Amino acid sequence: MPRSSTSSLESTRADQLKRLRQGLPQVLRGNRFYRERLHDVRGWDDFERLPFTTKADLVADQAATPPFGTNLSFGLDHYVRLHQTSGSSGQAPLRWLDTAESWDWWRTIWARHVYPAAGVTSRDRILLAFSFGPFIGFWSAFAGAEALGALAISGGAMSTEQRARAILELGATVLCCTPTYALRLAETATALGLDLTASALRVSIHAGEPGASIPATRDAIDRAFGAYAMDHSGMTELGPTGFSCAVRDGLHLVESEFIFEEIDGELVATNLGRWGSPVIRYRTGDRVRVSRDPCPCGSPFPKLVGGILGRVDDMITVRGVNLYPSQVEEIVRRHPEVVEFVIEHRRERQMDEVTLVVECVDGVAPGPQLESELRAALGARIGVRQVGPGTLPRAELKAKRLVRIES
Repeated sequence: MPRSSTSSLESTRADQLKRLRQGLPQVLRGNRFYRERLHDVRGWDDFERLPFTTKADLVADQAATPPFGTNLSFGLDHYVRLHQTSGSSGQAPLRWLDTAESWDWWRTIWARHVYPAAGVTSRDRILLAFSFGPFIGFWSAFAGAEALGALAISGGAMSTEQRARAILELGATVLCCTPTYALRLAETATALGLDLTASALRVSIHAGEPGASIPATRDAIDRAFGAYAMDHSGMTELGPTGFSCAVRDGLHLVESEFIFEEIDGELVATNLGRWGSPVIRYRTGDRVRVSRDPCPCGSPFPKLVGGILGRVDDMITVRGVNLYPSQVEEIVRRHPEVVEFVIEHRRERQMDEVTLVVECVDGVAPGPQLESELRAALGARIGVRQVGPGTLPRAELKAKRLVRIES
């Protein structure tokens, strides 16, 4: 909330506490995972004494009690959907069950918050360039489009070429995909001689990576599609947590549906509408900076300034300088000739060494200039190595930017 709206903030916190107290009894009755962790919450002091939940806790629980673990507040016959995490963090994927009520909560957040913030209405045609496998991805975006009354177009089982053509042939006005995949779509369209800037697209919504809140990446997507790129945040374990507004300088947190905390720069969240498999005081691993300053868009929600700044476990240290892949991406994306990149991290002689591996179009070599820009902006020397066309993998879901190499 804006700092001047003390009464509004107090009202929000009172509503959060009320919903938490309404939901906790059913969790305490039926949820084996949380039964020993939780206690009754009468006020915020009680809440702050609740233990944190980590992904490692959930992974260990599912390993001990396969296949779904014990974070279930009801019997299995009460659940209607199964999704799982991408496994991109290196840990085993988490399987997650949702009740009909929890899934309606998911799609309502999209229809009530995420889509309206991007100017999406029932008149739009929304193409979801996503495989529609077990990863949660844009399943909730599809359901939210249906709830909104928009035309939802599944891009599942399509090749990248087919999706690029579908944008033009079906008159899609909204595109949902990861930032990396948006640039891959544009690269493919260019190779096919298709002009996506001549399509009906006017807005794209991205999640899974911080790219759409990184100005250089966002600008590259804007140029490629002639549209307006918006960011969105969410997690399989949590639900849809944030969205960018027309100002595009960060992500508004959906504080009406979550309790958010910032602890040592990490976002901690508790969902308030997913009682079938809740997470309470969940350490997201997202590095953030939260602001309650008023936003010109008029949203009452607090903002993650600059979006999600990086993953806590993705931090690397080079000559005493702490770096995140998103900082490197901001500089790399200023070079349109770079079509793909990864960051190699290795330990040599007790020192951290980092190399930026880039794949460029038409054999262009930005190496020396890029090295200079990286050192000037980040204060660390990062070598640049160029590889041939088609060498680096293309991701449809989350791109793996940081590759740790064992010496």
